[in-house]
Amino acid sequence: MDSASSPILAGDTAPSQPSVSESGAEPKYAYSSSSGHFAGLMHGDSATMLKTLPSDVFNVAVTSPPYFWVRDYGYEKQLGHEESVEAYIDALMDVFDEVKRTLHPEGVFFLNIGDTYYSGNGQPHGSDPKCSSRNFLRKKVRPVDVSGWDIPKKSMIGIPWKVAFEMQQRGWTLRSTIIWNRCNAFVEPTARDRPYRQYEFVFMFSKSRFYSFDRSKLVEEDVWNIPIERNRRAKHNAAFPSELVRRCVEVASPPNGHVLDPFAGSGTSILTSMANHRNVVGIDMSNDYVEYVQGAIEGEGYMASCWENLVNRLRKPSPLWDEWTGNRRNFRKPGTAKKV
Repeated sequence: MDSASSPILAGDTAPSQPSVSESGAEPKYAYSSSSGHFAGLMHGDSATMLKTLPSDVFNVAVTSPPYFWVRDYGYEKQLGHEESVEAYIDALMDVFDEVKRTLHPEGVFFLNIGDTYYSGNGQPHGSDPKCSSRNFLRKKVRPVDVSGWDIPKKSMIGIPWKVAFEMQQRGWTLRSTIIWNRCNAFVEPTARDRPYRQYEFVFMFSKSRFYSFDRSKLVEEDVWNIPIERNRRAKHNAAFPSELVRRCVEVASPPNGHVLDPFAGSGTSILTSMANHRNVVGIDMSNDYVEYVQGAIEGEGYMASCWENLVNRLRKPSPLWDEWTGNRRNFRKPGTAKKV
């Protein structure tokens, strides 16, 4: 990337090459469109980077974190490679506590998360021709391969619900479990004695029991039939689909509202939010993904901007907030007259 197209780092006054700031923090990239929308990309540990964002600003958070010992994203200290389920959940909570702080008081959080099987049979063998990022488990012994757990071998661990219960303990309101029916999910050649996994959970949490939500934008109720999207260019065939993100964004934020994804990956949430006229911030640790998303944002015509301008925009609600159908102040109780 040449200097003419490089984003402005936090504190800079002119475009520059990506670099680490004097404080040691990873770069923060800001972009703006001709229509006045902003996209931000933060390169670093999610829990740490979130602490630098203002409180009570995002209308909706949408994310799919790395699952527990399912893939290798190719960098050190990646979330999902903890030594125990408890450590994995603790690491997620470090992130989600900050997500809660940065959410608007009436904000909503959609969390897509999958489960993992406990094998207890030592290092697996063979290869997975359909997913190279899963082949790492043939090269190392994962905690789920080690015997001695207190559940029977071949059991699903129940990680999505363990995470959901812990979030309830931390004050989140679990409002809905949405079943994402992955219509075109891969078959599982090794699953000879159980059904293939065709769905995943999308948990809908709210920051409080009173929140804003536009039911008129729901396409389906709590079973969403959405095919998987393969992103070969970004080397991320685990990315969740833009249609799933679009539904979450539209029901839980007004046009020109603010969206957060603390595990941006190949940028589906960022690009979908941009396409639907929202301001958005995404975070990721992977150099490859950050570079890919940078190019994708610039490919949409967004230009380098100043990080402070992005933050100032986040501090202001959407100009359409008051009149947005989803604003809870516009809700009409059954049996009452419609406001004129």
